[in-house]
Amino acid sequence: MGLEQEGTDMMAGKNFLDKLVQTCPDGIIGIDRKGTVIIFNAAAEKLTCRAAEAVIGKMSIQEVYDVPEIAREIKKQIYGEDYGGPGQVAGIEVTVKDTGGKRIPIRLSAALIFEDNVEIGSVGFFHDLSDRKEMEEELRRRSITDSLTDLYNRRHFHTTLTEEMARCARYGGPLSLAVLDLDNFKPFNDTYGHQEGDTILRLVAECIGSVFRSTDHAFRLGGDEFGVLLVETRLADAGQVMERFKTHFAEEWVHKMDYLGRRLQPVSMSIGVAQLADHEKADKFQLRADLAMYEAKNSGGSRVVLASEHIGI
Repeated sequence: MGLEQEGTDMMAGKNFLDKLVQTCPDGIIGIDRKGTVIIFNAAAEKLTCRAAEAVIGKMSIQEVYDVPEIAREIKKQIYGEDYGGPGQVAGIEVTVKDTGGKRIPIRLSAALIFEDNVEIGSVGFFHDLSDRKEMEEELRRRSITDSLTDLYNRRHFHTTLTEEMARCARYGGPLSLAVLDLDNFKPFNDTYGHQEGDTILRLVAECIGSVFRSTDHAFRLGGDEFGVLLVETRLADAGQVMERFKTHFAEEWVHKMDYLGRRLQPVSMSIGVAQLADHEKADKFQLRADLAMYEAKNSGGSRVVLASEHIGI
């Protein structure tokens, strides 16, 4: 083979590789030993919202990642054996950022590049995980959310209660739990049907969104029973909040029924509130709030009862 033919073949091979890099659906970013970007394909441009001409030879790989420490950690891993062996990493999940500062989750595979046994740089493949992460988050949200009210469900209540109790044990500070049950809900459902009953349950959720802080946690525990964890809130203050909530619900109920042009049998709520005691177990904490709620209901309903630290209310 002549030198001219060999040169032609090399050029054809280079053109093929250039096209392969540019058409790859994953971002491909190559850097020299100093960390300066020398390869930046079309998918990398789309991923980061950066033009190749603004990056190649001008930007450090550290600027591509969400924080510079990520680049240093990847460099450390690529010389180790935990992610594919020395000289390469495979399947590391990290984040990059676009020009607007948006964090983008990616799965990275990378390898060192050598020429004549001398390291000259590295190349990485950046697979966008945004769609997968969004789907995972939606599935997670559905698993912990009540579909009717869009409040958290009973499953997430137990998880959150455990976390908040652990926070109290670690840092101190009060935690109150309010349990509320609707009065006259069953006869209302029996009289007007489940569709009207569902309207009431959604109204409770709407009122919760209007009254409570973003740091509090609200749940539909099942049926017409709801729970609220009031973070950093003492018993007396929690009682005042629940009185305000009960009043707000009653006012919204009247507005809603007047708007619909109906005079339906009124529904109110009975509420029990307990404050977490020192070294108290979750089941006792819940029981005290439940018993306070039953006390409110047995006393005629439409009231708030505060629980003592003793089971007997």
